[in-house]
Amino acid sequence: MSTKTILFALLVPVISALILAGCSSDYDVVEQGSISPGDAVPAPANEVVLTLFGEISVTNVDDSLAFDLDMLEKLRLVEYDVDDPWLHEKVTYRGVLLSDLLEVAGAPDTVEEVVASALDGYAAPIPVGEIESWPVLVATQSNGAHMTIENSGPTRIIFPYERHSDVTAARNMSVWNLESLEIR
Repeated sequence: MSTKTILFALLVPVISALILAGCSSDYDVVEQGSISPGDAVPAPANEVVLTLFGEISVTNVDDSLAFDLDMLEKLRLVEYDVDDPWLHEKVTYRGVLLSDLLEVAGAPDTVEEVVASALDGYAAPIPVGEIESWPVLVATQSNGAHMTIENSGPTRIIFPYERHSDVTAARNMSVWNLESLEIR
């Protein structure tokens, strides 16, 4: 074996390990959850906090997938810190990745966007490319406490604003007082 081959064989695993170590996750998994893609999702027992409709194959209330807070938090829960552009402080948000929610809802690979709508009627389209590129969070908690309507809850779309390539676009897609997600 040549010196180049031996050197290459030794360096590739070392370089790969360094690259992976440098690619720390954008979020921490807090709980794996008890509802996963492919599972039946029961109808909500309490007040509905989020409804998905459109191009989904999993439903529990008519042609939609409705979640109360307890059910939503039975999906895999993650959290990450954000320099919140509205509060002007670091906030730890916890909730469900939008990508996980789409998988649980049985959204097809052909989905192009998710339209997030707020209680006040504000709506913002989120292109699937954003959902695939960033850990877009459907947050249910802020700094360890559930969010009330007065505090932008009970659910809210969160981006890692300080790392996003277009902070203005991320802010425009960040719907608080989130009521529904139309998958199309």
